[in-house]
Amino acid sequence: MTPKSQAARWLAPLALLLVALLTAIILASGGGPSSGSVDPAGSTVSTTQTSVKTTGPRYYTVRSGDTLTSIALDTGVSVETLQQLNPGLDTQALQPGQRLRLRS
Repeated sequence: MTPKSQAARWLAPLALLLVALLTAIILASGGGPSSGSVDPAGSTVSTTQTSVKTTGPRYYTVRSGDTLTSIALDTGVSVETLQQLNPGLDTQALQPGQRLRLRS
């Protein structure tokens, strides 16, 4: 085997390992796509996320076929919270048109 072919034999796996290592370092340092962007001049532009608290409706009107679980999934309010906000609620006898409190 010539020295040139022996070098070529090891070059591809080493290049692959180098790319994998650099990718892991970049991802571990938070340099992924969501950390910011680079403008054409090469300087980093930081991005921020803002959370907006949305206030949903205070009440839910029961429809035919609704269960407490389906209402919880539709509204994003847990079953436990629905039961706390609606004391005396018979979960087995929900009636269409009945109004349930979703938040205080």
